[in-house]
Amino acid sequence: MPGECHVIQTTAFAIEPGEDASTNPGRYGRALANYVADQFRARGEPVEAVIPEDFGWCVLLGQKPAKKFICCGNRDERTDEWMAFAVVEAGLVGRFLGGVNVAAETERLSRLLGEVVQGAPGVTAYSTEQ
Repeated sequence: MPGECHVIQTTAFAIEPGEDASTNPGRYGRALANYVADQFRARGEPVEAVIPEDFGWCVLLGQKPAKKFICCGNRDERTDEWMAFAVVEAGLVGRFLGGVNVAAETERLSRLLGEVVQGAPGVTAYSTEQ
């Protein structure tokens, strides 16, 4: 289950030419995802990769005992409004063995994500959505 959605307004995250060829037309967020990855690393969080998805870009934080990632993307047809949220998915074995408290880990990552995006360059507005 995803955490709350953090929304920021900033023009600091440039769109790379052809970036949406890896996602879907008009779906960006690579610069935001790279920023989030750098900020998470600086706070001691493991980061495995920044990968494209249909909706934008994901920061893959780990896969064991649960898959953890941060989803990043732009609002429809906007390149100055960005969204990001944390997702923790425990596989069948993880749920069965109780290897991770999904709700607690989602909340922890979402709280950290909120700190990171609020401190992003040039932020003029910040809000959260469910």
